Amino acid sequence: MRDKGSKQSVKGLLVRVQPSGTKTFYVEIARGKRERVGDASQLTLAQARNKARETLGKAASGHDFQAERRQKKAVADSTLGAYLDGAFKAHAEANIASHKAFIASIKRAFAHVLDKPMAEITELDMAKWRRNRTSVKLETQRRELTYLKALLNHAVATKVIPSHQLTQYRVKATLADKPSEAKVRYLSDDEELRLREALGAREREARAARMRKRTWEAARGYELSPVIAAEDYADHLKPMILLALNTGLRRGDLFSLTWDHVDLEKRQIRKIIGKTSHSRRKAGKQIEPAVLPLSREACAVLEQCRRQWGDYTTVFHSPITGGPLTDVKKGFAAILEDAGIENFRFHDLRHTFASRLVMAGVDINTVRELMTHADIKMTLVYAHLSPDHKAKALDMAFGGEG
Repeated sequence: MRDKGSKQSVKGLLVRVQPSGTKTFYVEIARGKRERVGDASQLTLAQARNKARETLGKAASGHDFQAERRQKKAVADSTLGAYLDGAFKAHAEANIASHKAFIASIKRAFAHVLDKPMAEITELDMAKWRRNRTSVKLETQRRELTYLKALLNHAVATKVIPSHQLTQYRVKATLADKPSEAKVRYLSDDEELRLREALGAREREARAARMRKRTWEAARGYELSPVIAAEDYADHLKPMILLALNTGLRRGDLFSLTWDHVDLEKRQIRKIIGKTSHSRRKAGKQIEPAVLPLSREACAVLEQCRRQWGDYTTVFHSPITGGPLTDVKKGFAAILEDAGIENFRFHDLRHTFASRLVMAGVDINTVRELMTHADIKMTLVYAHLSPDHKAKALDMAFGGEG
């Protein structure tokens, strides 16, 4: 539909109607060449005519509309949000073990500059970020800035932007900042006892619920659901928690654990650990599977899982898809509530495993190997949990009481 029939008409202005019903103004700047004026639902005819005249004026002066579009696209592609969800996401998935947390952290902390070109992010933007994060620990702020600068440095290295303005920016402590103490949350003996009791109670309730369901089905002539035998697990939650306590495996490594990784005869798990493999790859080292010995309880757990679910590839499979299990948040939160355990995450089961080793007197390097830490510095956070290790060192050097 062309604009004609009045003195205000603009030659070449037309409305294109898509099959979906969307209407868009265009103006013909040369034979066979049209430029978009705007969305007809957003512009009045008078506004469209004014914009069309501006476009025709640019065309008459030799303006390069294609170059303008390329420039706009380059700016759009260089915004923090676009780069984060585009090229950097692919890089992170291949090279950063905790890439999901990395990307989520940047989006959460720097939401106010996601639509801003990366080269235009300034220290004033960082000042606003710090004002918004006053309730966050200093260490967390520094980690967030490290993530952002790593992304910006990658954008420079891949020539998406020529440079960025945060090279010299640092997070400096103020008098209001309190140094946070490194705390490792692990289960006390009493908490572990309550956790195990809650897991047992959950299993008993699941068996009772299954029997009630069978009674209901029988009364209606339906096919009966299978009985949960006394030695069987009701689902994957209890064996997964017990295995985490006995091996220190991260949740992701438990989700991806397959029967090919498990050797019950040798009582060991042989598996490439996700986070460790990323560290070795970045250091240019060969990736090798970790060999983790299994305790008696871990073996018993896996033997029962094999009897129940050995036909599946993964040790812990989804009852819906049959593929790897991907989430136990609701079940884990419920069991913690039943056990009366607060301020505890699934990852703290790993801390509990390490803490038990240290407090039992296992040397720190062996703990490092069992935890599959790439650097012993990561293991040293547990060293203070051994109440006697410093006293024993003095006794060895100078002798104990006579």
